[in-house]
Amino acid sequence: MSNFLNQATEAASNVANTAVNTASNLATQASNLATQAANSETAANVTSQAKNLGSQATAVAGSLAGQAQAQAHNLVPDIVPAPSGTATSTSTSSGGAKGEPAEGEVDRSHDLSPKNEMDKAKFEKLYKRRESADELQEKGILKGAPGDVMAGKRADLEKAMNKDILDQGIAQRPQPEELVQKGILNPSEVPTPR
Repeated sequence: MSNFLNQATEAASNVANTAVNTASNLATQASNLATQAANSETAANVTSQAKNLGSQATAVAGSLAGQAQAQAHNLVPDIVPAPSGTATSTSTSSGGAKGEPAEGEVDRSHDLSPKNEMDKAKFEKLYKRRESADELQEKGILKGAPGDVMAGKRADLEKAMNKDILDQGIAQRPQPEELVQKGILNPSEVPTPR
């Protein structure tokens, strides 16, 4: 029995490692495409590719996880429960409540893509009405060039540095007596200490 358990554990971990590696690679590719989208003029096309890769990553990860559980169940059915639904299913309605994924499947409830043509049209209309990068910079919303992720932090740093310089200048300002000696203040204008 111990040998079967070891085989089941090894098979499940191999498939799980493959699922994690595949999902990680696809997520990295999606991230790279998203970075390219921020820096290119064909942002819509690249963003679409990144979204497709992200969807593929979740589908592959869910499928491989289901396959791992099925293989483990085949080796040791008394210990590992059978996966609910089929391992290659991509729907979220195989046995679970409406809107909830069945056990062993990937939760896709976070998907915000438009479901019908009217929602797609609304999205396209909003997308076309969005302000350009120049307009956002004029309003102070976008601190630097599009794709410059450090622009906001750089602006905050410059603001902090200017504040430090002003604080230093205020701390180092001359006393009223020095201003009288330099002829900047009249002796009658010197404030009296309280």
